[in-house]
Amino acid sequence: MSERNNILESIGSHINDYPEVAERWRAGDPTVRAMLTSIVEAAVFLKRDNDVNAIEPFIKSKNRTIIADAINKGILPVATPCQHKITIENAAAKTLTLSQGRLLEDGTGRQWRLLAAITVGAGATKTVLAEQSTVNYGRVTIPVNEPFYTMSLSTTDDAYFSSIGITNVTSGEVYQHTPKFMNAGINQPIYTLQSDNLSNINVIFGASDRAGKTVQAGEVYEVAITQTYGEVDPASLKQASLSEIADSDESALNIYFKAGDMTRAGANPLTINQLRLLASFPSMYDRNAVFMGNFTFLIMQHFMSRLNYMAIWNETAHERYYGASLDSINHLNLAIVPKLNTELERAQLITDIQQLVARADSLLDGRVRVMSAIERPYKITITGRLAAVHDIDSVRVQIKELLLVDYGKGSLAANHHNADGFNLQELSTRLRGGISAFQDRISDFTVSGEDVGQNPVKPHEWAFLSDNSITINLTRTADSGNAIWTM
Repeated sequence: MSERNNILESIGSHINDYPEVAERWRAGDPTVRAMLTSIVEAAVFLKRDNDVNAIEPFIKSKNRTIIADAINKGILPVATPCQHKITIENAAAKTLTLSQGRLLEDGTGRQWRLLAAITVGAGATKTVLAEQSTVNYGRVTIPVNEPFYTMSLSTTDDAYFSSIGITNVTSGEVYQHTPKFMNAGINQPIYTLQSDNLSNINVIFGASDRAGKTVQAGEVYEVAITQTYGEVDPASLKQASLSEIADSDESALNIYFKAGDMTRAGANPLTINQLRLLASFPSMYDRNAVFMGNFTFLIMQHFMSRLNYMAIWNETAHERYYGASLDSINHLNLAIVPKLNTELERAQLITDIQQLVARADSLLDGRVRVMSAIERPYKITITGRLAAVHDIDSVRVQIKELLLVDYGKGSLAANHHNADGFNLQELSTRLRGGISAFQDRISDFTVSGEDVGQNPVKPHEWAFLSDNSITINLTRTADSGNAIWTM
């Protein structure tokens, strides 16, 4: 019996204590029915909410819980700026120089900063690295002496926070970022960053008697906020132009993005689903990695939005899948598939990950070996029986569309090593909830997958569902000709 019926039955049982009201209830008096029915609906809603709250510490289903968990683990809503080589042709009659930090605009109005100065001779062509970001400078005067003083940050509408630089103009000290004040010394010029459930970012300064340094009233701080639009579609990058013309000869510059010259793909802040996955990993102290889960968490925290697949494993796992080797001792192994699948992006990601691992464990500096990831379409078979009311071909299309979104290339479920293949129970639950044909009382299905005991999914194998790896066998139920059919 449903919760609603249980509550209604309870009302029917207890309302007899009030004969006059009970008589009106049984007679269907709307003034009584409306009031009590509203109470029933409120009680049903609260029951469902309490049921979710009871298991919330384990499943992390609510957005605010996921965000709060991510905040506690130091995961911030930070975007990665795209970097791309800019080609500059000088059609002027003299040599022209563009300074580092000079702003350009692409065809959509996004601004790019030159990461180095460049001098282009008359009639010559050169390339220079640029980043899709802008830096906004502001000055803040501290109003009070306050331990752990908090300063709110803001970015341009639709732009994401990328990084920050803080300088105490009064003392000349440059402040360093220290996550959660870990290993912070007394009177050390440091700050930490914290987010809230609205993805706002705050700067928190220290306290001189505990960790960091207490700000003083009247001190002036310069804050440089780097912001970006994150992910950039390479196909949208063609012509560019200087944001401002400083010299009339600069009008003769032909500036453009050349296909294949993107060196670092931009990335938006992590999504709720990505945060949910990351929040399932244990916390780390001061970004020091010990266990394999620590390394996975660390890499995914920094680069998840730029990766379609990533696996990192130690010598024990390497021996299990590939056999014993002296070369595996005291080494980690890495396999990646970048979202922007170019050699430049792949090389940059490998370098960035190797440096990140070395910072987490200095003993692994130069000891991260790279294996080429290979695609492995994971085979599953769905066998089902459908009631006569459902169109088999339509249901087959619906099944494939749902599975490819949730478990295909680029999906969250396929972006990390699944040693046991995909969870068939989870997959079945997703099908039953997402395919209306499987929600009646007649139609049914089963799901089976590969025998990973005989053919294990190795870490360098990027397992995902593809159109050809999904086999769907649908037939009619035995009572298809029966006129009695109920939902």
